[in-house]
Amino acid sequence: MSTTDILLDPANILKGPHQIAFDITNKCNLRCLHCYNNSGDNIVSTNELSDSEVMDFIEDVGKMELFNFCFCGGETLLRKDLICKASSRLKSLGVANISMVTNALLLNERTIMQLKENGVNRIQVSLDGSKADSHDRLRNKKGVFDKAILAINLLKKLDVKCSVAFTPTCFNVDEIEEVHSILSKIGIDGELRVQPLMLLGRADGNESSINVSKMQYRQLVKEINRINNQNTSLEIKWGDPIDHLIRFRTTSSSQCVNHCNVRANGDIVVSAYLPLVVGNLRNHSFSEYWNSGLGKVWENKIPSVIAKTIVCIEDMNKRNDGIPTVWRDKDIYIDMIDKDLNDISNLK
Repeated sequence: MSTTDILLDPANILKGPHQIAFDITNKCNLRCLHCYNNSGDNIVSTNELSDSEVMDFIEDVGKMELFNFCFCGGETLLRKDLICKASSRLKSLGVANISMVTNALLLNERTIMQLKENGVNRIQVSLDGSKADSHDRLRNKKGVFDKAILAINLLKKLDVKCSVAFTPTCFNVDEIEEVHSILSKIGIDGELRVQPLMLLGRADGNESSINVSKMQYRQLVKEINRINNQNTSLEIKWGDPIDHLIRFRTTSSSQCVNHCNVRANGDIVVSAYLPLVVGNLRNHSFSEYWNSGLGKVWENKIPSVIAKTIVCIEDMNKRNDGIPTVWRDKDIYIDMIDKDLNDISNLK
């Protein structure tokens, strides 16, 4: 391999991805109307990695010089003790940024201090409205709004970086300015993240009662730009969940995958929003998958063929002949070490 090849292809020299998002559990203490992976009710939650399997994974990836490791879910704090143990080990291995997401129901002062002491330095809490009516309606349980506000205040008090996620729906989309105002007054050391409602999992079944119209989206983006143009200390970050699906399959030159998703049962997926599993930690270690080309997985034909079925948000739950919908149908499982991701016949 020439020096030019190495410079043009970062995947040839990187020890691993920059970021890993790991669903430490898909069990959940809520049944939110918009949950894209149907947490609490999906098949993954019945076959999760054991504590020892998780720690083997942590030991493996902790040596890859990660920029960030994020514990996702499900409700992550249902495995709080394991998060503390895993975070402590990641910290000792030199991983500087360890984050997690939570619905905040189980987040109290003692828990925050335990997480902080073991290396967790950023926690994301959802705030889906400026008042209890809208937030609790989406979260499908009363009292969750108050818990979220309390948790955000505690994170500020205990000096833990706090990011807040806001999911727009037809009944809260007009509350973004008030949400921004609430968080600005608290003075969170993070950002307010907003992205379109993903019509997957539980949101697929609740689309008629929660979906946002195109006009509402236009007004929301306009309002976000207006707020950000005021140069406030709290920036609103607008995200596009399908940007990577289009970018990776259409780019003229290969791109190294710098963000990897691992499910609670050990499945490694090309994207959290595609029904394509390319490996499982019970078959091979994560480092074996990386060394076998996980960083260049989009150079293969099958990921691109599947990604072509999604070009906009409305396509995420669209029925496609021969291509399942993630979190609704059985995934396509092609272990990249054992099978060829360029062989289209494997889709059958």
